[in-house]
Amino acid sequence: MGKAEALKRGAAVALAALLAAGAAHAADRPFLLTSNAAAEEDDDNVWSLETAWQRVGRRNAWSVAPEYAYSPTTSAQFELARIRERGVVGATVAELEGKHLLNRIGRDGWGVGVVAIVEAQRLDGDRWRGDSVALRVPFSWQISATGALLHANGGIVKPRGERREWEWSAALEVPLAARLVAFAETGRSADEKLIHAGARWW
Repeated sequence: MGKAEALKRGAAVALAALLAAGAAHAADRPFLLTSNAAAEEDDDNVWSLETAWQRVGRRNAWSVAPEYAYSPTTSAQFELARIRERGVVGATVAELEGKHLLNRIGRDGWGVGVVAIVEAQRLDGDRWRGDSVALRVPFSWQISATGALLHANGGIVKPRGERREWEWSAALEVPLAARLVAFAETGRSADEKLIHAGARWW
């Protein structure tokens, strides 16, 4: 492998790691890094499917994520994401996430849980490799009668071949109208810092 090819592969690995956090956690959209601990009371034996497309500079990521909610407090999600950048080797990322909430925010006004994530990736022309494992504790608090929620996460991620890294995030979502929510998020995972805000309509 030539030096240019090695640099392209290294850039692809960094790109996949950066965008995987954004491609992940479809069940917790609109957040990119934060998992929520707000149980949906009607999620009982329910399938859902979400797709997303992101563009960051010259990088594109497209993902599809089926999720199954066994109950309002327990769910599993599989996500497959394709990440490309012009001039850099592309990558495919697969992620399996399990979430269990320990209580119900509708009853208690707050929620806490545990999220476990296993991720693998394949660079174009290469084989699948385990990429990382992570464990996160999400906390959500209903801060007003209008349904505004404050979320905080703390956890640890272990990338393949690297040391464990602490990660954290905090997020706020405020309902503006029926099916319209304003949100803001900040956090850090490994050496990447995130600041993210906007509005979500569904």
